[in-house]
Amino acid sequence: MRIPRCAFFFASLPQRVPAAGLVFPVHLLFLGMRYLFFLCCLFCSLSSTAQFFKKGDRVCFVGNSITHNGDYWHNVQLYYSTRYPHLGVQFFNCGISGDVTSGILRRMDQDILVHHPTWAVIMIGMNDVNRPLYDARRKNEAGIREKQQAALTAYRRNLDSIVRIFLAKNIRVVLQTPSIYDQTSKMAGNNLYGVNDALKICAGYAREFAGRDSLLVVDYWGMLTKLNAEVQAKDSTATLIGKDRVHPGGVGHLLMAWEFLKTIKAPATVANIVADRNAKSSQAKSQQCTISGFTRKDGQIEFTALEKALPFPVREDQLKATELVPFADNLNREIVKFNYLVPGNYVLTIDDVEIGRFFSGELERGVNLATMPQLPQYQQALKVQALLQKRWQLEARLRAIRLIEHRYINTLPGNENLETVRRFYDTAHAHKPDSDYVKKMFITYLDTKPKEAQIRRQWERSLDSLPALSKPRPHRYLLKRS
Repeated sequence: MRIPRCAFFFASLPQRVPAAGLVFPVHLLFLGMRYLFFLCCLFCSLSSTAQFFKKGDRVCFVGNSITHNGDYWHNVQLYYSTRYPHLGVQFFNCGISGDVTSGILRRMDQDILVHHPTWAVIMIGMNDVNRPLYDARRKNEAGIREKQQAALTAYRRNLDSIVRIFLAKNIRVVLQTPSIYDQTSKMAGNNLYGVNDALKICAGYAREFAGRDSLLVVDYWGMLTKLNAEVQAKDSTATLIGKDRVHPGGVGHLLMAWEFLKTIKAPATVANIVADRNAKSSQAKSQQCTISGFTRKDGQIEFTALEKALPFPVREDQLKATELVPFADNLNREIVKFNYLVPGNYVLTIDDVEIGRFFSGELERGVNLATMPQLPQYQQALKVQALLQKRWQLEARLRAIRLIEHRYINTLPGNENLETVRRFYDTAHAHKPDSDYVKKMFITYLDTKPKEAQIRRQWERSLDSLPALSKPRPHRYLLKRS
């Protein structure tokens, strides 16, 4: 743990109190100093973790198809866009479907460093373990164990090289363990048993390098293994991963975002809004908001609150994740609390929208508004989410181009000519077993490549309206007896 600068101030204080006619219990002075030191360190710690990514940061998420899909880190981007709209942190998709560590090394300059990142967030390994090596039909194949080990050895060597390249360029690194291969679900379909054990070893390498270089590590493997077991204890055919046992859906990706944000100690508080006896005491007890126009009369309380952030909007396909982990408690708390209420039932409206009907005890304990879609602030957050989704659609088209280039045609002579690329596909890939999937990717590439410059300009301008759209607005709160 890095020692806060305040520690050096306390360390420099004199060790004795001079005897100048003043009698003072020295041990109490030292106790007081220790207490102040603790409070100062706590404050420094909280202030240093409140915003993990800072204003001006450029964050590259580097990996394979799970990063290429982007849903887990898109949730991180959404968190930053609603919680810290003023920071303008930039996020870049540097995932390539099907990629491995050696692929990252090959495309390092053209596809990652080209973004001039201040942070590189790395998750890789699902393909490096070479999953077909764990097919049950190859169990007794000569040398199969040696091939499995060779794949892990290459992974460790290449991951080490990737980390060292970033650190040598003063790019800060977050290591993420691979997500899991679900080899425990009893759902139908081929099960390459042993892949998840290999991924556990990969996760160990990530933790090893994180320890060596004092890096943060996000443990998806451990979290998903634990939660997947809990789900399967109730239903042996259930999974937090997709039917292919590899790619998480909306629930898995939100769980991964939760683990990432929890690991970087992202604050839970959107705002704490306290309606107390008067405007002054209400403002004093509230956090992350400004209270104005406070009135309390005839059992009715009215005020305006301007919060500093927006709640995190959870998609419908992600909701099950909030049943598995304390997502709202950890990351999404916009609490309104009313003190000194006469016992009874009350109606809360915000901007003339009925938020709910509550008993006085609920309101005195505090109600979390961040989970209520009818909330005007939540509706604003949905607009932020919609804007980001348009950006991600443009991003997906650009990543489809990068995928074909880096996986298939970077070494193809004349690859700038689309007809050359078309002939290459027809002769080299049209009749392979995965021809339908590859054909779809090549068709997308041939259609999208001529429009790349236009799509990139649209992508670069896609968040121009984000500062205004995500800026919190004042809202009128009204609580009255029902």
